[in-house]
Amino acid sequence: MRRSVVVVPSAPMLLPEYTGRTDAVADLRSCAVEALTAAVPDAGSVVLVVATDREQRGTRPPLGERVGRHLAGLAGLSVAEVVVVPWDAPVDRCVAAGQALAASHPEASVVVVADGSARRGEKAPGHLDERAFAVDEVLVAALRAADAEALLALDPALCADLLVHGRAPLQVAAGVLGRVDGTVRARCEALHTEDPFGVLHVVARLTLP
Repeated sequence: MRRSVVVVPSAPMLLPEYTGRTDAVADLRSCAVEALTAAVPDAGSVVLVVATDREQRGTRPPLGERVGRHLAGLAGLSVAEVVVVPWDAPVDRCVAAGQALAASHPEASVVVVADGSARRGEKAPGHLDERAFAVDEVLVAALRAADAEALLALDPALCADLLVHGRAPLQVAAGVLGRVDGTVRARCEALHTEDPFGVLHVVARLTLP
C-alpha cells in the first residue's frame, strides 16, 4: 500500500454537535470519509496534522483535531498521533515538523486538517476580500499538482490576513512530501473543493511512492 496524504476541512458543522436539522455539509463529510477510506483501506491508523485555534477558548483540543478525529472515526481509522502546529507558525518550523513526522512515521498516512480562505464572500466569517480567490487558486493548484514547493510559497502574513487557517498544516504536509526522492513525485488522486459559506473547503488525496 502506498502512503497517502489526505487533506480534509475543519468546518465545525462536520461535527455532530454543530449539525442542525438540515445537514448542510453531508456531501462534504461523505467526500472526506471516502478519501480517508481510500487512503487507508485496511482500517489502520493515521497521523493528524492540525493548527492551533486562532483564538483559544477553554481547554478543548483545537477544532481541527476534533474534526479530524471525528472524520477518521467515521472512516473506521484510529489516530496514532496528533501533530499540532501554531496557526501562525513560520514556514521553516512547518517544514521541520513535516520532515520529523516523515522520519518518525515512515509508513503512516497523514491527515491534514486545513481550510483555505474564510474571506470569499460578504457573509463569510472574515467578509469579502478579493485577494482570497487568487491565494486559494494557488493553494488548490498546488494540491492538484502535489507540489510541495508551491505550498511552501504561500505567504504566512497574507494567509493570516485572508484567514487561510490551513496554511501551516499544509506546509507541514509539504515537509512530508519533500521527503520523496528527487524525480519521483507524489500524485493527486482526488480533489474536491467547495465554498458554500464563503470558506474554501478542500478534500484531497495525494499518494507517495
